[in-house]
Amino acid sequence: MTAIAGRRDGGYNALKGFVFQFDASLLKIYNEPSREFQIEGEQDLSVEDSYIQIKHRNQRFSNAAIADAVRQMIEQFSINREKRFLLYCYFQDRAPGSELTLGVSELRVFSKRSSEEFSDELLEEFSKCLTIRFSVDYREQFKEVVALLMREHYLHTEAEAVACHAIIQKHLLDLVVNNPPEARLVSGDKLREVVNSARSSIFHSAYQKLLGNERYLKLLKSEVVQRGINLPKRERLFVVESGPLVNDHDLVDIAVAVRDRFYRKHNSFTPYLVFRGIGDLSRVKGLLIDADVKIFDGTYFNGDRLRLRDLTDPKTGRTVELKISGEENIPGIMEMATFADIYDFFVSSPSSLIDEEAGARVYRRFVQSTHDVARIIR
Repeated sequence: MTAIAGRRDGGYNALKGFVFQFDASLLKIYNEPSREFQIEGEQDLSVEDSYIQIKHRNQRFSNAAIADAVRQMIEQFSINREKRFLLYCYFQDRAPGSELTLGVSELRVFSKRSSEEFSDELLEEFSKCLTIRFSVDYREQFKEVVALLMREHYLHTEAEAVACHAIIQKHLLDLVVNNPPEARLVSGDKLREVVNSARSSIFHSAYQKLLGNERYLKLLKSEVVQRGINLPKRERLFVVESGPLVNDHDLVDIAVAVRDRFYRKHNSFTPYLVFRGIGDLSRVKGLLIDADVKIFDGTYFNGDRLRLRDLTDPKTGRTVELKISGEENIPGIMEMATFADIYDFFVSSPSSLIDEEAGARVYRRFVQSTHDVARIIR
């Protein structure tokens, strides 16, 4: 932004306004990480009891400069008087952190340009629910956001924070573009998950290119494999991203490797294996049965419905060496089983269905090809 030269036209000011609005939203979201905010719904930013408008004006303050925003808030208040309203804005001549209140007479001027008339009683009640708070300009606010991201995500440089900023910006833009207003919900906790997943993908992909695939696989093998007969008794979940071009026999090799490495007769915990990107696992299951792998998928006969509770605690009366399922069942499985370790092997992006707050150690690892997973686990 600071490198843009030449005439500062409407497009430039619109871009500044976008950056200001985006960063102001980030500060609000991260400062209340557990609360859900609605992005670009009835106002710029909404939370349970508040509506927030965010404006950047490269001019001196006047009531006319905020008239449209305030008028929209009055109209919204007339529909729902339980909400509070915050107009967060920058003006050249207003001190950051200062606030302004508007009286009934000033609000009446704003409301006269509306398509409907509002009573003095409503305007007086609205004046008690409206706060106008002045901020620093977009450059200073961006510095605040960079410092916040470095602190919240344990980053070492401002360059990392700017990359993190871009990751969040893309996520929120996708959220607005691809969802109706009621589904545009985000929280600070969710943004942390988004950043962590993106950083994991970027880091491991770059690391694989730096080391070369063979050395990289050896590194992953040292992280995953626990050797010896005395395998610690704990629940483990393996999530493997596949796709339509992956050979079913590669998936069988992965399943056999997980069974051989992490199943013990004397261990009460049977490993779970979830394949992503496969609509129908029936052929893979058939090949596993042919390979004498004793699997259980939560069903008891062909055409039976999935029984998640039985998948986590089989009532088959026979040996189960491997529990197998599809990605859509990850949330249900995680609700019923307490995992110590979760291994998420991905080719394009990590699974978004793994709850990282469930207490398990989550290992997200990039692989160049799905069949490499068997080589890592063996």
